[in-house]
Amino acid sequence: MWAARFDEGFVFGDLTPASVDTLKGVPMLIESSDARVRSRLLPETCDDPDDEEQWRRHSVPELERLFLSRAQLVRRDLAGLRPMAKSGNQLLLIPDGHVAAWLAALNAARLARYVLAELSAEVMEPENFDQASQKQQEALLRIHLLAEIQSVLLGDLDLESAGPFGDFVIE
Repeated sequence: MWAARFDEGFVFGDLTPASVDTLKGVPMLIESSDARVRSRLLPETCDDPDDEEQWRRHSVPELERLFLSRAQLVRRDLAGLRPMAKSGNQLLLIPDGHVAAWLAALNAARLARYVLAELSAEVMEPENFDQASQKQQEALLRIHLLAEIQSVLLGDLDLESAGPFGDFVIE
């Protein structure tokens, strides 16, 4: 995978089928009804049970709407995946106006993968990768891919704009 900056947003190229699968899983993960995922994305926030119940009644519906809108936006952007002629892999444009939603969606998907794979802080350490189950290893690799994309979107790489995306020739 490579990343580039264009006037319109960020482009990720040479996305392998496994990478595309991981990205297509993002909306499904943040919409998951699995109790572990819901608990991780919407944890208890109040010590007082009455306060917690009020928070859940008033705040959770709005948070759920935010998750849904992010999932829909990510799906729309993923519908724009383009094949790369030489490699057969895919290219994705994330417009600047969608970056905040993508960051939130990627983070939520990483949290969901963490709980679904029953990961722990110990398993997350690179030296413990071989001790993780196959399911956990796959989750770790997917979590790291999502983290790399987040890193690019957060500006951790010093990418200068290559100009308008329309001028870019997909090879």
